[in-house]
Amino acid sequence: MKVVILNGGKGTRLGLEGLPKPMVPVAGHPLLERLVSVAVRSGLTDFVFLNGHLAEVIEQHFGDGSRFGVRIDHVREGIPLGTAGAVRAARKLLTETFVVLYGDILIDVDLAHFAAAHRRSGAMVSLFVHPNDHPHDSDLVDAATDGRIRAFLPKPHPADAILPNLVSGALYVLEPTAIAHIPTAGASDWGHDVFPAMLAAGCHLHTYRSIEYAKDIGTPERLARGEGDLEAGRVERASRRRARAAIFMDRDGVLNTEINGVHRAAQLELTAGAGAAVRRVNRAGIPAICVTNQPDLAKGLMSIEDLGQVFAKLDTDLAMEGAYLDLLYFCPHHPEAGWAGEVAELKVRCDCRKPAPGMLLLAAEEHCIDLAASWMVGDRYADIQAAKAAGTKAVLVRTGHGGADRDRYDCEPDHVASDLPEAIGFILNAMQ
Repeated sequence: MKVVILNGGKGTRLGLEGLPKPMVPVAGHPLLERLVSVAVRSGLTDFVFLNGHLAEVIEQHFGDGSRFGVRIDHVREGIPLGTAGAVRAARKLLTETFVVLYGDILIDVDLAHFAAAHRRSGAMVSLFVHPNDHPHDSDLVDAATDGRIRAFLPKPHPADAILPNLVSGALYVLEPTAIAHIPTAGASDWGHDVFPAMLAAGCHLHTYRSIEYAKDIGTPERLARGEGDLEAGRVERASRRRARAAIFMDRDGVLNTEINGVHRAAQLELTAGAGAAVRRVNRAGIPAICVTNQPDLAKGLMSIEDLGQVFAKLDTDLAMEGAYLDLLYFCPHHPEAGWAGEVAELKVRCDCRKPAPGMLLLAAEEHCIDLAASWMVGDRYADIQAAKAAGTKAVLVRTGHGGADRDRYDCEPDHVASDLPEAIGFILNAMQ
């Protein structure tokens, strides 16, 4: 499988002279060398470099790639063609599934794992997506709960918009048939031009949500942050090469106020201090993962679209506090029948509804989570039981249900806290 790297950036904001943007030194090594190393670690050694500004610098440094143990084809832009137009210019080299990387991002991503997920999805294009702490000024992706992309939401966003916090990481896996959707003349961009047109044409585009490291280093501030992350080991710790600890959180009664069923976005309200608590987790470099039972889907009291809007409201309210959830898992099932309008196919006993540990186990499998080193925060003993069944430590909070179901379970939390901020403070201290 070929790896296409877009190398057209000038690096004006970085103040580069005599170097194209992808050759900016990052902790002593050109960024483009780091991108090649990431692909090689994934077993990918066949590259197409799409070069623009100061193309000769890149070509002279890398040659045919043999010095780096890889094979490189260089394609030069005569005039700027944009991120999609440049790929179209190299279409004769791209006859099978291929990866596209932007030459101004610092990543540590298992590209082979990404490609395998893409093939399973059956999509024409898969986009690497993740949340960030400033979605209000980012181009966002709107996706269904199964990962299928419904819309692209370019900035600027209306001030009162309820938005999912899913940002495209400038990293794609594409089928060669996608190239036919690139305009044949002029410059074009994947995110602003081609992907929206593909959606309008009915093409299947899919998200690949990951907690691996992928950040733009296109400004001096972002470059300094990336170098700091490398030096502190945060880039390496975010990789799939070793399991990492996470903090799991229940939703209702922990992240948002318990009202016996949040069925509409307008009903969701964060618990006191929840945004600041999640922000502490984010800044500690620990994945913040929500795992929530949503039985009202099975009871017919809300639709999957309603739930998506509620999750978007949760994203929006956390983002206002500079916080985000890395991942979110929900169980739509409920085992007992008898509700008017219930959804029969969801009225089943499952492995994901807490107190079963299924959501925690799935997160661990999909994202290399070390459950023994992780923690769970919940307001019910059902949450504590799920954590214990998964081998994870747990904190019970006194908000929400406050452990009112204690008599139903034979388990004890590792700690009891008054609320989420106190729980997170205890956990972060314990994880040091």
